[in-house]
Amino acid sequence: MKKILNHFSIALTASVLLWACQKSGLNDHHPVESDGVPPGIVSNVKVVNGPGAAIITYNLPADKDLQYVMAEYAVNDKVNRVTKASSYTDTIQVDGFNDAGDYTIKLYAVDKGENRSEPVSVTVHPTTPPFRTIAASLNLFNDFAGVNAQFNNPTQDKVALVILARDHNNEWVPAETFYTAATNGSFSVRGYDTIPVVFGAYIRDRWNNYSDTIFKTIHPLYETKLDKTKFRQYRLPSDQPAAWGWEMHYMWDNYLGEPGFHTEQGAQPQPHRFTFDMGVVAKLSRFKILQRTGSWLYAHGNPRYWTMWGSAAAPNSDGSWNGWTKLMDCESIKPSGQGAGVVTSEDVAHALGSDGLGEEFTIPSSAPAVRYIRMEIKKNWSGTDFFHALEITFWGNPQ
Repeated sequence: MKKILNHFSIALTASVLLWACQKSGLNDHHPVESDGVPPGIVSNVKVVNGPGAAIITYNLPADKDLQYVMAEYAVNDKVNRVTKASSYTDTIQVDGFNDAGDYTIKLYAVDKGENRSEPVSVTVHPTTPPFRTIAASLNLFNDFAGVNAQFNNPTQDKVALVILARDHNNEWVPAETFYTAATNGSFSVRGYDTIPVVFGAYIRDRWNNYSDTIFKTIHPLYETKLDKTKFRQYRLPSDQPAAWGWEMHYMWDNYLGEPGFHTEQGAQPQPHRFTFDMGVVAKLSRFKILQRTGSWLYAHGNPRYWTMWGSAAAPNSDGSWNGWTKLMDCESIKPSGQGAGVVTSEDVAHALGSDGLGEEFTIPSSAPAVRYIRMEIKKNWSGTDFFHALEITFWGNPQ
């Protein structure tokens, strides 16, 4: 009974307060400052056109209660956009246009009472938007176990690359979508047999503009995961010794927890190097490296910049570089771009990979077949002089 009375008292109090607000006008959701008089119009309008966008400058009206300037416009025959700029600036950007051409923009001055001025119409002439320029360079190539898509994005615009394939109902569906601002985009979709497959691809921008779809018959190349039971450490004089009981062989034991491989701090001059034998000569397609996880992600000794070297023949035991070929320079990417100590869910997903084996790196197709790998660590995520990782996995075509 006491609980029922308490609920009744709360409900009664809420009803009284609502009645009081309605009586006093506090529940009336109108602008606080509303004189009912629209502001003057913007004047001296000028336009600077750019790729898929335009910058408009103007003189503001003299109204003291001016709040912002609003631009209303259609970016294509289906979508209308509204952009606002505060009264502290004389510039507004209109963007998201689907194609080059002429577009009419209506500019309104709006006061604190949300009163609009009469519109001022101006025509802008955006040039070809970036997503179309990027799409013009898009191409598809045969890749290991799938397809590789490449494109140029010199202005580093944020776009989505969508790769299509047919599903079991013979319907076109996204096989994978990649979000990127990379200058030179190169992305692969894998998991296919060596029989020919037709793939499609298009570019989408952040305003949901779509390029035309390109289609191409792809002949996936043979790829398999290399057998890590054949991996062995190959000691060279300049190689970094292990520390803390984290020996090199833990990096290919197929166990994704600790321990992994941890080098000794300060034992050798920078950059740190270490070498191993994969047990078979292979034309490598890609590899994944799994950082030390938990609070260590993108921190401590996890590698950030390094170089992968390869050799088909047994390396010279003196540790020289004779016979070694650079396979690629590597950079570990933190998608969020956040500073030290801040790791987002997106960062974690990228570091672990969808299969838990780590961040993936594609080895250039021009790289030769190799058996021995030499890793040269240029910088870790803390800027100190040691390395650690939990696992490394390679794919390719054994020769």
